Amino acid sequence: MDKIKKFLLRLSKKEREILLFLLERIKNLDLDWLDIKKLEWEKNMYRVRKWKIRIIFKRMWNTGLIIDMNYRGQIYKN
Repeated sequence: MDKIKKFLLRLSKKEREILLFLLERIKNLDLDWLDIKKLEWEKNMYRVRKWKIRIIFKRMWNTGLIIDMNYRGQIYKN
């Protein structure tokens, strides 16, 4: 099981549903009304912030590729 699925399973049902909705929007590059910031260390890499959770994704052609998702204190340690 990959680390994103493991992370989602640790959350409550309501949090999981909201984050799955966000992941779908990121995948489709429907980024309106999301708290997004471009990351400096890599081209086409972005961060979405929701509560204390960060989602790192890469913009590729016409889709968003989810790289990682974790709490803010853990996400940038890799």
